[in-house]
Amino acid sequence: MPTTIKNINKLPVRTWRRLGVNGETLTIDFPEPGRFDTPKTVLPQGVTRAHESVLVCAEFTSALNSELAAFTRVHANTGVQIRVKKGVKAAEPIVARYALGADSPTLTDNNVIFAEAHSEVTLVMIYDGDGTFHSGITRVIAENCAVVRVAQINTLGANTQHFSDFSAVIANGARVELSRIELGGKSVYAGCHMKLEGDKAECGTDTFYFGDGDRKLDFNYVAKHLGKSSRSDMNASGALFGYCEKTYRGTIDFVAGASEAKGAEAENTLLFSENSRNRSAPLILCGEENVEGSHAASVGRIDANKLYYLQSRGLSEAEAKRLMVSALMETAMKNIPEEERERLRGLLGERI
Repeated sequence: MPTTIKNINKLPVRTWRRLGVNGETLTIDFPEPGRFDTPKTVLPQGVTRAHESVLVCAEFTSALNSELAAFTRVHANTGVQIRVKKGVKAAEPIVARYALGADSPTLTDNNVIFAEAHSEVTLVMIYDGDGTFHSGITRVIAENCAVVRVAQINTLGANTQHFSDFSAVIANGARVELSRIELGGKSVYAGCHMKLEGDKAECGTDTFYFGDGDRKLDFNYVAKHLGKSSRSDMNASGALFGYCEKTYRGTIDFVAGASEAKGAEAENTLLFSENSRNRSAPLILCGEENVEGSHAASVGRIDANKLYYLQSRGLSEAEAKRLMVSALMETAMKNIPEEERERLRGLLGERI
């Protein structure tokens, strides 16, 4: 049954309605989740399967939408749930591939990462194939001095609705990194909420998006600083072609008591079409005086001088554009295995 959901990717503090960045209202026809095979993952020594109960001690906040997150938890048909034991540092990334297709067109995945103190792990999540609907949530607890890296790759088919919600609770001296590559899907709604609870907690996000045709891309990223001397760094970049519409919201929230915290956010969007539409809403909320925050957004057409320089070196215009857009994607691929990087470079080249 179609359900109307309000406040998808809601901006933490409302601004002028005419700007169109306060949040989305969507009517979603939630499908009946069918059977979906659990991804085959190789867990290194010291990493075990976990149960959702390991998260009972943490309070998570959905940047995407709490109603969507609840639906996904209740109706999840698969997911990766891992626990990294204290002091374990996994050398190789754990790769989970979710492949949609004719036999499994609907995916609702509930993913959990519980990293005990002084542990380290990298999880690569790949969403691929032709389907109709995907909604996924990923929740992370990083205990004292733990390091968690998550890379999420979206190369879904052109008719797939894609909802992705990421939230993390970060303790003293811990760090959580999220990388996102958004190349697929008809409509993409992605949220990220980092709660920096501990002193000297850190988080970083790198997002690359590619919009063409009449695709819609909608992002909401929040770094909430609670601990002293905490650090956040949020970066996003991408390219828009055709009639694509993209909205990016980035919020750094300094809560009273988070003294000496530092936060920075930046976005760089290249426009290749007069018909594409871009909205950027960088926001800093400050309830603490002794903090440092910065934000920047760059939106415009490709630099004519750079394009001319590359063409003068023997590249065609199409090759030069492909090189410049590909460069934007490289930063977001730092935690992805090289084999997967090559696949993404090939897909991006075809799309351009």
